[in-house]
Amino acid sequence: MTSKNSFWASSRENHKRRIWVWVVAVMSQMLVYSSMTMIYLSRIKNQYEMGAFRTVEAFRQAMYQAARDALAFSDNLWPVIVFLGAVIGMQGFSYLYDRRKVDMYHSVPVSKQKRFWVIYVNGIIIYLTGNLVGLTTGTVIAAAQRAVNVDVLANQGLAFVWNFLFFLFIYHAMMLALMLTGSRFVTLCVFGALMLYEIVAYWILESMKWSFFKTATSYYLYGNPKVSPLFDCMNEGLDIKNASDAAEAARLCLPICGKWFVIAAVVLAVAYFCYVKRQSEAAGKAIVYRVVEPIIKIAVVIPAGLIVGMIVYETSFNNEMLMVIGMLVSGVIFCAVMEVLFAFDIKSLFHHLWSGGIALAGILAVFCIYKWDLIGYDRYIPDGNEVDSIAISVSGYYDSYWNENFEYISQADFEKEHMFLTDTEPVLTLARQFQAADREKMADARSVQVLYRLKSGREVNRCFMVDYEDDNAQDQLNRILSSEAYKKGVFQDMADVISLDKLVSMTYSNGAVKVTIPKEAAKKIKEAWMKDMEQYDFTLVRENHPCGQINLQYINYISNRMLVYEGFENTIACLQELEVYYPVKLNAEDIDCITVTNYHNELLEQNDDPEDAIARETYSAVGALEAEFAEAVYVDYTVRETFYEEEQISEILENIHPMWMVSEYAAPEATESGYGIEVVFRKDTAYPYERDSYYFNYYFLGGQVPDFVVEATAYEEP
Repeated sequence: MTSKNSFWASSRENHKRRIWVWVVAVMSQMLVYSSMTMIYLSRIKNQYEMGAFRTVEAFRQAMYQAARDALAFSDNLWPVIVFLGAVIGMQGFSYLYDRRKVDMYHSVPVSKQKRFWVIYVNGIIIYLTGNLVGLTTGTVIAAAQRAVNVDVLANQGLAFVWNFLFFLFIYHAMMLALMLTGSRFVTLCVFGALMLYEIVAYWILESMKWSFFKTATSYYLYGNPKVSPLFDCMNEGLDIKNASDAAEAARLCLPICGKWFVIAAVVLAVAYFCYVKRQSEAAGKAIVYRVVEPIIKIAVVIPAGLIVGMIVYETSFNNEMLMVIGMLVSGVIFCAVMEVLFAFDIKSLFHHLWSGGIALAGILAVFCIYKWDLIGYDRYIPDGNEVDSIAISVSGYYDSYWNENFEYISQADFEKEHMFLTDTEPVLTLARQFQAADREKMADARSVQVLYRLKSGREVNRCFMVDYEDDNAQDQLNRILSSEAYKKGVFQDMADVISLDKLVSMTYSNGAVKVTIPKEAAKKIKEAWMKDMEQYDFTLVRENHPCGQINLQYINYISNRMLVYEGFENTIACLQELEVYYPVKLNAEDIDCITVTNYHNELLEQNDDPEDAIARETYSAVGALEAEFAEAVYVDYTVRETFYEEEQISEILENIHPMWMVSEYAAPEATESGYGIEVVFRKDTAYPYERDSYYFNYYFLGGQVPDFVVEATAYEEP
């Protein structure tokens, strides 16, 4: 009983010396929670008064969400927690900075270990009290406006655990920094390093990977720091905040909380060990333990030198020699600064040269690994018997994707979730042929993104260029694109992600027309389209442009498309039966005029006169508002001509294709990109063109520009 009373007596005495910390902890959290709650709820109420919500129930749900945003996983709270964890930790053990205070504390009949736990527990009590006061205040404000329900309270409970464990990590990190140092400035530096080290190191290595490895990509796999609670809080917290309910929030946050608990426990154990071993004479020293100095020096100098090197590399337009010089020179400077900081003596600039040599060698080693790919990153291609399945993104098809909950997801995530190519040999063949190939020697270089799912459970993401003009590449791409696994991973309607029961409307377009398709015909059209998709392969999309597009609009304003090609007989027959099919070729009698713009790109490319190049740059720099000042030096080769005669219009219509329906897989010469075409319909025509626009953009097909157009838009020297 005496020991117990002594502990709480010491605790009460310690609290008396921490009044200002109490005030800061309570007032800051009460202010943040109450102000966020009032602001968020007020915003929703103002929107309701302006008619932003159709029903009272929608308004009520928005109020609940606002309360969740303010009182649960708020992205505005983590800076406050970082501040409080640092302040509470530093103030509690600040006596360690002063030798006289240390001697005074040691003269008190309280063991060193008990003093540690008294201060430690008091710090937690201070934070928790302030947090509970703030939460209670915010909850009362929200409840007064009927913005609290079970889900809000459940999310608050989860967020309370989340924030507390994050506080523990910050608190323990500051304590460890305190136990390793004897100066406030050095303590703050070490604390900052503990907080940011993994984030900074990850950023450096990722920057070097993207700068030196040509197959680097993050298309399928998003790399992130694995251990840093600060990174988790700033990034993963956003996903948890957007969770649909408390159950989903728990599924997302509890594993991270478990990781934080382990990290915080390890940091606390190390901090306590350092505290027990710390001598009274350490007060005032930069680093308490001499054995730690070279470790800190090497750990700080290597990333610092690499950061300077990357900055020099980027600003010098990828000059590797300057990068190496920048890394080594900055490394020497950082080594000297660290030594001065350790000893508080300018004369110690070049002490401990062996640790400085290790740091510089580490900088060069990292550079060499990335410069010469010593780890074989760009050379990696798995053996066929190692691969379980593959997902591949072939340049040429883009769409908006949704999951079964009508939430937007990226194309990469959709492919990763739905594409499982077990016929892996075509992809591996492309990798062996093109991964190390020179892009400059390819006739039509396109990027492909590949995700290897290995049988070991490991996933590897790579990107490389493929020559679409290469015969072998076309054979392999035909095998890939014609496979059922590929189509299900790219086309949402083949994966049956969203049911037709959720369909709101269907339309058909040939580039200009927009006609409504009865919803009742959706199933029949989809079945016909899927049957036609059996002929889908690389040759089809390489050599043909779509002749139409079926747009499906679902609830929640989400949509997707089904491209139609001339050879899709079943789909076209269904559309014709419904009297909604219109050929991609337009009729001249429906057209009022066609305006053709010839940009004469060939003249811009052929003009190598440095003065003209400077003039063009000047023209781009001054912009439209000052174009009159650049007219004297800028040569505008653009020629625009409008055609009204029906015979000329008819010939033009024979040779054009809608701009937004040009196949992305097509060869560059498939269209004449140097021309822009605007087709204007007659206002009195019965043709059902989309009335939201009065003109439509087209391209000339490759090599099919009529002679009269060439002559009419020829550039003449002024």
